[in-house]
Amino acid sequence: MVGSLKPGPGGSIIAHGVSLEALENRVNKDPFVAENIVTVEVLEIEPKKADDRLSFLLN
Repeated sequence: MVGSLKPGPGGSIIAHGVSLEALENRVNKDPFVAENIVTVEVLEIEPKKADDRLSFLLN
């Protein structure tokens, strides 16, 4: 899942089933990141509740 942060500039990516190293490698290949146009901060979350359609994120 990808989307914008409100209000203001920035965005977010929710990733599942990928290692932190693999995610960082993928993000670092983004042209905006590679050209130092944007900076990235990766935050890990531990989901506790989810809509039934997103229950796979709880495993």
